[in-house]
Amino acid sequence: MKNLMFIVVIALAVLTSCNNMKDQSQKFYAFVSISDFEGKLVKVQKRVDDNLITIDSAFVESGVAKLSGIISSPEMLTLSFQDVRGSVPFFAEASEITIKASAENLRAAEITGSVTHQRYLDFVNEFENYDELLYQQYQAFRAADEEGKEEEKAIAEEAYNKAENEKKQFLVDFVMKNNKDVVSHYILFRNTYQFDLEELEAMVINFDTTPSSIYLEQLYDRVVVLKSVAIGMPFIDFELLTPEDSLLKLSDKVDAKLLLVDFWASWCQPCRAENPNIVSVYNDYKDKGFDVYGVSFDTEKEKWMQAIEADKLTWSHVSDLKGWGNAAGKFYGVQSIPHSVLLDENGVIIAKNLREKALRDKVAELLDK
Repeated sequence: MKNLMFIVVIALAVLTSCNNMKDQSQKFYAFVSISDFEGKLVKVQKRVDDNLITIDSAFVESGVAKLSGIISSPEMLTLSFQDVRGSVPFFAEASEITIKASAENLRAAEITGSVTHQRYLDFVNEFENYDELLYQQYQAFRAADEEGKEEEKAIAEEAYNKAENEKKQFLVDFVMKNNKDVVSHYILFRNTYQFDLEELEAMVINFDTTPSSIYLEQLYDRVVVLKSVAIGMPFIDFELLTPEDSLLKLSDKVDAKLLLVDFWASWCQPCRAENPNIVSVYNDYKDKGFDVYGVSFDTEKEKWMQAIEADKLTWSHVSDLKGWGNAAGKFYGVQSIPHSVLLDENGVIIAKNLREKALRDKVAELLDK
């Protein structure tokens, strides 16, 4: 509880700092140079929750679109181009920023004039070096698997895991070392799904709160959310619609001896792969007090219902059909699926993200008595 209060106090300090930043807003200018795009529209946008908000837009004149906007601290924005798929991300700051782009290859855009963006690129260039090594080990694992070479497969898997851990540690080291940099705020904000609560909290507490940023504010918010749904905490109630369009509260199902709150979606292949395991455990233990409450991150009701039927998911289901904007998912800090929370008969969280054999073992431990 002391840690939670400490986080809340710091979060309030960060929020106050962010509010003060709004009074010190600064202006950025972006000069977008793009050939063969005369008379077409370019937009500079920012993501707010799950929506893209347009800050400014301009038509290309004499090969250049001139855009500007107000920011309170360096912030990652995106450029979108009329009738062109994809976008160009860039760190805006109070300066004149030049972006040279080609509609045929937005990924090759050259960005100058933002020292914050250059620091971000320096990190990304080193961070992505690990991806080639990961790809090589993955290919080696697949080849060994196809040829039935178990020893080589095990070696490749170990090498892959080692490279993955080294990549994660590189990120941690960068964030811990550069604890006064908005680039670190942004990098951690984009990668919070990789860390458990203890790891994330250690990095967030390590940040110097001056300067602040919208990303640091959201990191503190996330720690508070994760603490509120940590193991040992009581469930947070919510109410969503069933496939039959009736409202069903989580609290309506908490009378089960064990209740698995399963966050999933019809389009999520790992979720669909795990469904047969949940079905098996449910069928074996439903008469002993095990139940499941499925929360879907779908956006299309028909596909959601088809998946329920195809996977034989005979328990209760709810959704608001808002995808990653799912309200219940926000309460429980869900950033990737499948994600699950196991509640006891008192509605207390006793385990999280149990899959495959671990789920069956836990249910058996508690109900085979």
